[in-house]
Amino acid sequence: MREGAAPGRGTGFTRTGTYLLAFLLVFTLISLLNPKQFLSLTNIQQMAFQLPEFGVLAFAMMVVMVSGGIDLSIISVSTLSGIAAAITLLSVASSGNLDLSLILKGIMAGEDSATAVVQQMPFDLRMLLIILLTASVALAVGGLCGLLNGILVAVVRIPPILATLGTMKLFEGIAFVVTKGSPITSFPKPFLFIGSGSLLYVPMPMVIFAIGAVCVGVLLQKTRLGFTIYAVGMNAVAARFSGIRNWGVLVRTYLVSGILAGVAGLLIMSRVDSVKVGYGSSYLLQAVLVVILGGVSYLGGKGNILDVVLSILMLRVISSGFNIAGLTEYFRNVIWGSLLVVVTAANNLVPVLAARIAERRADTR
Repeated sequence: MREGAAPGRGTGFTRTGTYLLAFLLVFTLISLLNPKQFLSLTNIQQMAFQLPEFGVLAFAMMVVMVSGGIDLSIISVSTLSGIAAAITLLSVASSGNLDLSLILKGIMAGEDSATAVVQQMPFDLRMLLIILLTASVALAVGGLCGLLNGILVAVVRIPPILATLGTMKLFEGIAFVVTKGSPITSFPKPFLFIGSGSLLYVPMPMVIFAIGAVCVGVLLQKTRLGFTIYAVGMNAVAARFSGIRNWGVLVRTYLVSGILAGVAGLLIMSRVDSVKVGYGSSYLLQAVLVVILGGVSYLGGKGNILDVVLSILMLRVISSGFNIAGLTEYFRNVIWGSLLVVVTAANNLVPVLAARIAERRADTR
């Protein structure tokens, strides 16, 4: 097989055009129903700042589902990553004391010289280093959680749904023990720019979301790892006989998923200036829904990043319409759950019906 053309990678312009048309129809319909509120600058800004965190979680789910698995722990990984990042951020920059001597100690000659160098740094540079350190901790924790998931699935061979269900509660429990159920708040203002700032009038979270979409798209479409993810998802036995180390592919797949969940954790904590166990819990069902709605097969081996992005935009627009209509979270969950069942059933029934129609046409000839 050629590396650049794995089966299941491209869904074609026709399918993507259908998703684009569906998004435009949904956007137009909700705009006509309540143009004053939906098209208001405030509502558009809210969608632009809230969509990315959910979108990145959907990317984390997509990568795993393309491989034929599922990751129920992405919310817990996101929360634990955010808590680790928050503790690091406030420990290093507590009470406005931006002293990095503890971090630099051991790298430089000694504590005194480290402190001197840090104090000579411009404030902006010190804050930038702190933010980079905080982001690195979030990504590292997310990656470690994903690595554990990958080992349980690929090496220990626990079914993905059971492995990630167990780690979901494990990570959630660790986060609760560390914080005792209380929120961690009051982060430095420069850090909040990640989740609530703008770059050239574009919300910073949307910039991160776009970068994430490009990175995931390149990973799946243009790299050997992406090729093997599709191959394993399509037929794990055939992939193994073709020389692919399935266990290595799955471990790296869950590692990527964990890192993406860590990015989502950073976006959530920097947008709401807080992190707590339970934040984003409603995103799990929506992430599974939007990935399947975006054409990713729950059996693996099929999916396109552009279709998923359009599905994310469409679901965010629908969710905004629900907010304007005043629907409760419980009622929205009923709708999301019902939609997930309908979409999954349709994905199963359409090929069967198409095959039967083809058979009947063949018989009439």
